[in-house]
Amino acid sequence: MEHESQDRKSSPDIVASLIRAAGRRTEPPEDAYQQVLAAATGAFREKVAERRGRNWILLATAAGVAALAIAFLLQWNSNTAQTQVAQVARVIGTAELAIDGDWKPMTETGGYLATGAKLRTLAGGGVALALDDGASLRLAAATELQIDGPRRVLLRSGTVYLDTRASLGTGYQIETPVGTARDVGTQFELHVADGSLRLRVREGRVEIDRAGNLVNGSAGEQLDIDLLGGVSRTSIAATDTAWQWVETVAPAPDIDGQPASVLLAWVSRETGRRLHYETPGVEARAATVILHGNIVHLAPMAALDVMLATTDLEYTLVGDTMEVRFRTEL
Repeated sequence: MEHESQDRKSSPDIVASLIRAAGRRTEPPEDAYQQVLAAATGAFREKVAERRGRNWILLATAAGVAALAIAFLLQWNSNTAQTQVAQVARVIGTAELAIDGDWKPMTETGGYLATGAKLRTLAGGGVALALDDGASLRLAAATELQIDGPRRVLLRSGTVYLDTRASLGTGYQIETPVGTARDVGTQFELHVADGSLRLRVREGRVEIDRAGNLVNGSAGEQLDIDLLGGVSRTSIAATDTAWQWVETVAPAPDIDGQPASVLLAWVSRETGRRLHYETPGVEARAATVILHGNIVHLAPMAALDVMLATTDLEYTLVGDTMEVRFRTEL
């Protein structure tokens, strides 16, 4: 268009000469004039309407894109406003997650849970959660809880187990209708039912706060707190069969391509047994022999049996100690 305009401006004498040569034009008849005017007016109005239609479509499209962008930003802000505090490490049996007020089945997807997440296990179910700082939280069957923050859990009913050894520091709180448990670098189980509270400490120390009244439990102790606040203490070994449910739901590490020493350390931790190598040579061998395979669905002791069967190492249980030695029969 700009080029055409420049061409016209560059040849005004030619245009003027043509007009003069044509002379004065004869006026058209009135009826022909009106027909042409009406046709031209109609065409003009259609053109304007067409342009307005295109403009309206463009505006509507732009508005739609803007609305989608705003909705996405609002959803993104809503999602990021909730802090992700746990990852589902393992699900056994039936477990459910509260979504929009309804309980929905949980699956072993490795999905993340945000602050405020509510979950429960039914009969025969179990869940292991990897908390965001390396701690492990496990739910026994018939348990319901809510995650109120990165280090704060509300246990409504049932039984949980917390292992904070791998976490960055301590300070976890598990609130119950009976009292609040605070860990001091530990492994412990907490059970609440019918207004009573049971604490089992496998390692470390746990503090129970009941309306300002503090009760402490140490490794090897079981505390039972009744409705009136009375406390009874008994002993419980780290290898007691009462811990077996914890071992069953324990999330297994990826040991494919790892030395046997990694598996042995995990089994020792999960079973509450002290790890002892018969000789320095056995310990050196455990650090160099490489394992291959998957133990994701195996309990710790079963995984140890399966994986060591392919090596020149074996173990024996002596009291609360797991002693590793060279295999006597190959």
